[in-house]
Amino acid sequence: MADRALRRRCERILADLGLPDAAGVRELCDVLAGRQGRPIHLIGEHLPTSSPCGLAVRTERFDVVFYEAGTSRMHQEHIIRHELGHLICGHLTAPVLDAEASRLLLPDLDPSLVQAVLGRTDYSEVQEKEAEMIASLLLRRSVLARPRPAATEDPVLNRLHHTLIDPGGR
Repeated sequence: MADRALRRRCERILADLGLPDAAGVRELCDVLAGRQGRPIHLIGEHLPTSSPCGLAVRTERFDVVFYEAGTSRMHQEHIIRHELGHLICGHLTAPVLDAEASRLLLPDLDPSLVQAVLGRTDYSEVQEKEAEMIASLLLRRSVLARPRPAATEDPVLNRLHHTLIDPGGR
């Protein structure tokens, strides 16, 4: 899928959801949970360096987004938005294992850990690109919805702001 087509598709998905522009990750979770009829829990963990920075897991009753706790808040929010992108795009359609099955098959491991590890093995490259595009669009919307700072008398600062922060000149 070409980048332009991917962006248009993801913009349509977000438009259909009617999410508030300035929504933070907690508000996004609340809105999505209400639409999907199942809670979304956010859990920050110090993940091994060889593992992904984030993980979305569907259980029988709720969804969980695990994210790296040992990084900047901005990075955490991007990770969470990326994982929410998987939920928004429908990449997680069924629980990977219920807790009881996890306990029976792998009794020495925490069932939530088993579900988390199994939940991340089947994303295709297209699904990863979709989730990343959704995350980027959500972050862009939240940044653009923030109150615009007053112009300064310094033309260099104004030009930097216009170039880096607000290139569209909203």
